[in-house]
Amino acid sequence: MIKLPKECNVNKFIPKKTFYEKIGINNAIKNDFTNYIEKIVWMYKLSEENINISKTDKVEEIEIFEIELKDKKIPKNILKVISKSIPYKILFILKYLQEFCYVVAEEEIYSTEWNKEIKFDFIGYNLTNVYEKIIKTIIEKEDSNSNLEEILEKEKRINELNNQIEQLTNKMNKEVQFKKKVELNQKIRSLKGKLEEIKDE
Repeated sequence: MIKLPKECNVNKFIPKKTFYEKIGINNAIKNDFTNYIEKIVWMYKLSEENINISKTDKVEEIEIFEIELKDKKIPKNILKVISKSIPYKILFILKYLQEFCYVVAEEEIYSTEWNKEIKFDFIGYNLTNVYEKIIKTIIEKEDSNSNLEEILEKEKRINELNNQIEQLTNKMNKEVQFKKKVELNQKIRSLKGKLEEIKDE
């Protein structure tokens, strides 16, 4: 797991109601906090003051939150709520029993596989650079020379196609008419072709 210099330690429990009070959220999200979240702990803070890396207008601080879950499920809506309620970037460590994964919540949710041991590089010429390296590590693009915007746009297109393929596959499996099954299969093959083209770009 992540270990940082003692200057970065916060280790502060954050009550779930903190987020209810900061943002006007509906009862469904409140229920999600109750049903899926056991505990939220603010583990570390990376700032210009404690790690001597310059902040930027885009990234003033990076927080690291550890969230204990009641179920092995990434609570995407909750992570987005937490991210919107705090004016800094956040790296989430999600834990369920002895299992874990790492997540960042931007417009999209990016996460590692469960129990994947990865090593983050918290060194950079400014905090924007550090945060971009965190995201690249999570999506396994740390060796890419492309800028982050290009990488995330490509990831978004890949995710959209994967979702379309999954939906059409489920629809095809439930379809009883052979002709419609064939039509759906052709659409799936076409989408898979586009997917491979994007991956090869």
